[in-house]
Amino acid sequence: MMSERISIYISAGFATAPNFLQAFAEELATSLEQAGWTSQIIVHFPYGDWSIKRRVQLREIGSDLWCALRQRSSVHGGKGLFEIIEQTSQAEDRLLLIGHSGGAVASVHAAEQLQNLSRLLVGVVQIGSPKTAIPASLKEKVLYLKAVSPTGKQIDPIPLVGTWGGWERAGWGWWRWNRLKTAPDHREVVSIVGGHADYFRNHEPYVFNGSTNLSSTMSALWTFLQNALSQIKIPIEKEDEHD
Repeated sequence: MMSERISIYISAGFATAPNFLQAFAEELATSLEQAGWTSQIIVHFPYGDWSIKRRVQLREIGSDLWCALRQRSSVHGGKGLFEIIEQTSQAEDRLLLIGHSGGAVASVHAAEQLQNLSRLLVGVVQIGSPKTAIPASLKEKVLYLKAVSPTGKQIDPIPLVGTWGGWERAGWGWWRWNRLKTAPDHREVVSIVGGHADYFRNHEPYVFNGSTNLSSTMSALWTFLQNALSQIKIPIEKEDEHD
């Protein structure tokens, strides 16, 4: 029996080093292979890497955040990511989009376009992301991870940027503010050492209780991913019983 294929697009955020996400991509590929999946993993820089002028990147990320809030399509990172996915994936591929920081904003935009085309979208994982307005049709497919210290202290300032809030009609015609109106259904904290740039560190001093930051991030992501995959795929062990 041939394993099924999943294409994963990991999107970097603001002013990111070219090899910053490599260890994360390798860890994810190994875990998927052990679970019986054939994977294609592409690391993408929707707003450019650290060689691109920072003011340009900030302007484009801010524009995409605003577009998401106004339910408009991305003209920057999200658009470019969608085009990369269309060029490099196969029609039958399961698709998983993972974004760190500003890359998570682009991932939501691209995911909405893919879903509109009825592509097989497994989900979107936002890591250390600004609060990005999630379309109602995507909310159940999005996992939002933000970091806290081992003592539970807020250590990543980027999730304080943006909003999920919006006005909605309550009873008797009144309007009320719902701070979670466009929030993803799945929101979790991950305990790491360091801060915003350190979710994917796999060495000292980014270790707590024998677990590296990368291991902690992977653990939270993997639980979500397993649940998402189980909804679109019969477990390999059961398939083998019928061969």
